[in-house]
Amino acid sequence: MRILHTGDWHIGRKMNGLDLLEDQEYILEQLFTYIDKEDIDLVVVAGDIFDRANPSQAALKLANDALVKINIELGKKLIIISGNHDSRERINYGSEWFKSTDFYINTDLDKVHEPVSIDDVDFYLIPHIDVLEARVYFEDESIESHEDAYQKIVEKISKVMNKDRTNIAVGHLYLSGSIESDSERPLSMGLSEAVSVDTFKDFDYTLLGHLHHPFAVNHDKAFYSGSLLKYSFSEVKQPKGFRLIDTSDKKVTFVPLTPKHDLVYHQGTFEDLVNREVTFEDKDAYYKFELSNMAGISEPMSKVRLLYPNTLELKPLIEEQNNDLKQIDISKVNDREIFEAFINQTLDREVTEFEFETFKNYFVGEDNETD
Repeated sequence: MRILHTGDWHIGRKMNGLDLLEDQEYILEQLFTYIDKEDIDLVVVAGDIFDRANPSQAALKLANDALVKINIELGKKLIIISGNHDSRERINYGSEWFKSTDFYINTDLDKVHEPVSIDDVDFYLIPHIDVLEARVYFEDESIESHEDAYQKIVEKISKVMNKDRTNIAVGHLYLSGSIESDSERPLSMGLSEAVSVDTFKDFDYTLLGHLHHPFAVNHDKAFYSGSLLKYSFSEVKQPKGFRLIDTSDKKVTFVPLTPKHDLVYHQGTFEDLVNREVTFEDKDAYYKFELSNMAGISEPMSKVRLLYPNTLELKPLIEEQNNDLKQIDISKVNDREIFEAFINQTLDREVTEFEFETFKNYFVGEDNETD
């Protein structure tokens, strides 16, 4: 079986106020083309189809059109679970009659032990859960972490698992030791989110969503698909795409996709940028600049956008300073020496006569008040 594993679409996402629907539509078209041409049997979406529980009408339409395209127009079997950004009620609506077109959805703990059996493969669909939910569902007050919760779920599945078949877990969670980025919403507050990969050791494959880096974990049986797009500048160096699992050949490969707009993050000086001492080939990218020497510059963003219209963020670059402070006995030095030491320490230069005259006129006390 050839399985395309994707997830973390985050339809309706905005970045620095910019609506990314056009970028998402562009990348989904590449996904459809691959599905159509590469003899895919089944598509798995491992949670976070939407970016918000209450998506806009435009986001709803794009997501609905994408699922119809995959399942109805391209005729591919489709499996979906809910992620921490999704509304379970919205995702689960119509799930029973969707089965008639080989479209399987699970948002419910009650059904995690009921496999979706397709050919010789059993899929166990484990939606995003929180610790309190698991504690109440299993009536077990000893559940204090996501690790505890998923151990309970896997125990429930193990009772019915047929190990003569290929068993695949689909989940939306954080595996311990994984690489995170700042566009991922925490799964819980004040509780341990990490789940050991050994929890899923009885599965032949574990296909995951939640973390946006496709190589967030290095394991031979557990994989993140990663997000379809870079959703923050912390992801600027991450590849984006999906995974292809071939259960016959026992091969798992990552397939990259090309975005409509890439992300570029640059640190430097304002002068070098506006004077074109540094240039970037991709003028269509979305940019974040952190620039020094912007003090006194009128409307720096307007000037930067003349060169790079898709600049989304401009921040002053705070240069590191030497924090090895010196101690001065103020009873043994005069005001000028204190002022000179301060300027030398914080600005790494000598005091000018103009600065000292200003200091003397406004700050120096009569007959040296430090004595």
